[in-house]
Amino acid sequence: MHHYDTIIIGAGHNGLICSAYLAKKGHQVLVLEASDNLGGLAETREFHPGFKASVAHSISNFSTKVAKDLNLSAYGFT
Repeated sequence: MHHYDTIIIGAGHNGLICSAYLAKKGHQVLVLEASDNLGGLAETREFHPGFKASVAHSISNFSTKVAKDLNLSAYGFT
């Protein structure tokens, strides 16, 4: 059985950021997500047949410090 220092419930952007910081510090982290997709409310969703929208704009206050700390520009985040 694998040992985890931390188990995070939910792979929304807060859960993913938290897990990334912990993993960066050497913690063994397990992220559990009920959905088939990651991102939580930042995920693009079909709210009516044929109509999709992303609410990612609601995280417009995303910290530039977090982006820099996690080197997100290397993965296309600008």
